[in-house]
Amino acid sequence: MQANTVLSVAERLERLNNYNISADQVVLAPRSFSGVTAFDVEQPDQAAIVGEAIIAFVSGMSEQNQADVRNTYLFSTLVANKEYPLESQGKEWYNTFLTVMQDCGWANLKGYYDSTQASGKSFTMDQLALTILGSAAAAAALPGPTSALLLKVATDAMASLQNSEKPLQVFDKNVKNKANGGFAVGSCIETPDKEVILTMGAVRFINRVNQTKVLFVNWDSSSVDLYKGESHMTMVPFLIAKTRDLISGALGDRAVTNVSRWALKLK
Repeated sequence: MQANTVLSVAERLERLNNYNISADQVVLAPRSFSGVTAFDVEQPDQAAIVGEAIIAFVSGMSEQNQADVRNTYLFSTLVANKEYPLESQGKEWYNTFLTVMQDCGWANLKGYYDSTQASGKSFTMDQLALTILGSAAAAAALPGPTSALLLKVATDAMASLQNSEKPLQVFDKNVKNKANGGFAVGSCIETPDKEVILTMGAVRFINRVNQTKVLFVNWDSSSVDLYKGESHMTMVPFLIAKTRDLISGALGDRAVTNVSRWALKLK
């Protein structure tokens, strides 16, 4: 796709209306806030499972922006899943995902998809995804310690997920129910200037053996074909405000009940 193709608001809304997400693609757990209340002096970092993605949110992001990230990501993956369900369609899936995110109101600053290899004979998918995310964050050339912070929060979310039975079960089920193998790890921050930045590392895999679990288990690199996607994007608030209701309406109850959230422990 052409990055940041200039579209009018009316054109974006028409394209969003024409996308088909009628079939349920995900089965997710109800929301859980892990005891976080409005009286917390310091809000912890947050994480959410959205379909086949683990998305981490750096502390300080508004609830509305978090909801917009979750909804636009969920909508975009549902469209891509519907249009390109086959294992062989990884690049088409990824380009469609980026296009729909742009239609929703994101500026895709960087997007990259290619084959990749694990660093050794035995590897774990979670570490591979974090490595890809780290590469995406570094390529984004974000100011100051932002890149390191995005990677740290995503790493914390992954470690927390390993010890969170229900979210992990939900993730495993979502990946298993897909016709193709793939998942993503994302990290999101709202800067002091209110800019919302999302960096993603995606793994696509074609498994040649009967490997039933994806995360936190050892994989044999000779038994799987691997592909990676890196992306870095920023939210365009004016456009998000225009597309928000349409996306929420298309998702229906999935915008509320089909997201599993939990708070990461304060350090």
